[in-house]
Amino acid sequence: MDDSGTDTEADGLLLRWREGRLDAFELFKAVRGAMYQGARRGIHSITSAVPDPRDVEDAVCEAFEQLRKKDPADVSSVTGLAKMIALRRGQDIGRGVVREREGIKGFLADPVAMAAVEFHDDDARAAEEDERVVALAKGCLGFLTDEQRDLVVETIMGEELLSDWAFRNGKTHQAASRQRKRAIEAIRRCVESKRSRGTTGWEGAQ
Repeated sequence: MDDSGTDTEADGLLLRWREGRLDAFELFKAVRGAMYQGARRGIHSITSAVPDPRDVEDAVCEAFEQLRKKDPADVSSVTGLAKMIALRRGQDIGRGVVREREGIKGFLADPVAMAAVEFHDDDARAAEEDERVVALAKGCLGFLTDEQRDLVVETIMGEELLSDWAFRNGKTHQAASRQRKRAIEAIRRCVESKRSRGTTGWEGAQ
């Protein structure tokens, strides 16, 4: 048996899971708070910094997929196990953050690498270009399916978490992530196509 805790779920969460009366959405709602707490704690224990919300979400999503693969008969506390798994996934992500941080520090400490970096005083032009690209991207939303458009609008332009969108639409986090990547790739191709037409192509995004 898993020794991550005892069955103290007053609402019969564990019993309903064992009897197959608990779907993924209900399970996630029940353990979400504990998992986010565990993920934040895990990341912080490695990085000693306030966790990036995106890293926390990634840890929770990975942990939840692992939790769903568990046999309920071998679990003694759903929330306890969920929190423990999220903590461990958070630690894994924290280690990745530290490795990335060390890599950046190494780059900044390398005079040869730094010499290859050129800085230009063209922030105004860059900002204008960004606005044009954003305008083009919005104009390309019409090339997506209704579901792809909703996914991009809600999770990229809006504030909905990818995991929440996935559960709302009956999909796994991985499936939603793949679908979003395909949508972004479609937008990228559309933007490149519009830009290749030259300055006269900008009007199509207005």
